[in-house]
Amino acid sequence: MNADERLLPTWCDPAARIAAAAYGAVVRARNARFDRGVGVHTLGVPVVSVGNIEVGGTGKSPVVRWIAARALARGRVPLIALRGYRSHHGLSDEALEHQMLLPAARLAVGARRLDEIRQVMSGDPSVGCVILDDGFQHRRIARDLDLVLVDARARGLRGGLLPLGRLRESGQNMARASAVIVTRASAVDAPVSALIASMHGRPPLAWCEHAWSTLSVHALEPCGQRTSESQSVDWLRGRRVSVWAGVGRPADFAEQSRAHGAEVVHVASLRDHARYGRRQVAQLTVAARAERAEAIIMTLKDWVKVAPDQSVIGLPVIVPRLEIRFIDGEAELGDLLDMLFGGTLGAAPLRR
Repeated sequence: MNADERLLPTWCDPAARIAAAAYGAVVRARNARFDRGVGVHTLGVPVVSVGNIEVGGTGKSPVVRWIAARALARGRVPLIALRGYRSHHGLSDEALEHQMLLPAARLAVGARRLDEIRQVMSGDPSVGCVILDDGFQHRRIARDLDLVLVDARARGLRGGLLPLGRLRESGQNMARASAVIVTRASAVDAPVSALIASMHGRPPLAWCEHAWSTLSVHALEPCGQRTSESQSVDWLRGRRVSVWAGVGRPADFAEQSRAHGAEVVHVASLRDHARYGRRQVAQLTVAARAERAEAIIMTLKDWVKVAPDQSVIGLPVIVPRLEIRFIDGEAELGDLLDMLFGGTLGAAPLRR
């Protein structure tokens, strides 16, 4: 395996191989049980799962919102169900992001996802469909469309299982998915398509890129008043920025900042779903100012956690608005969703 396909340094390989073998046995036994239908529950409304097969960010959140918006346009109120890592004021960072960008959707957040969904549905009869955010391995809930996202670099698909490689389960298990969507793509890539087809059984259904449409610039006036204004992405050009990105692949966010003309002078060391506190925000701000940053740029899911401590930062905070733009397959994916939300796809999950 090359460096992109592994999580641990090579000296850990002997122990990692043993752990990966044990982990693989557990995953196979678990999947075999679910394949027999044991412990699988139906919800009585259309269910779409959006997940991945390797660790690290594949950009699930904007895809989930695109699907939820499609459901709303077809007259179905979507319930987005998330595990809820490191909850913040009762909601996870991703849940807060969904709430801000798609207020018409309902949310169910918690590790016991089935129970959370049932609780929301019992109190809200308007729910017309469920979208499982990161649901490919959450097989207790039957789904009508099982979508797997693969990053265009597909760097983990050739590797091993956790913790030796980046795979949550064997790449061959993509065969149970309804369709594969390639994210963060710049074009349809024939070798990546062939690799996915060898595991999934057919080429990806759709290819999309994650693009910044606009910027929200949050500032603190000398009088203490907070302001927020929308700017074009070109506003970034030439500005010295510090990157705060508690996401799966922060280097990608920093690179995207550079691609839009920003001069990245500092990248904070943050874990995925990073927690923020007033002290940490102050420390990060000192580091940013030491590199003479003019502004902080961060993801929306970071901003919803940092906003209460904006006064500590002082510098303007830039939050890009992220959306997906399809390169190929938008009509095909849209048709599948429209059939499902229109009730014509059928009650049984779509299979190859």
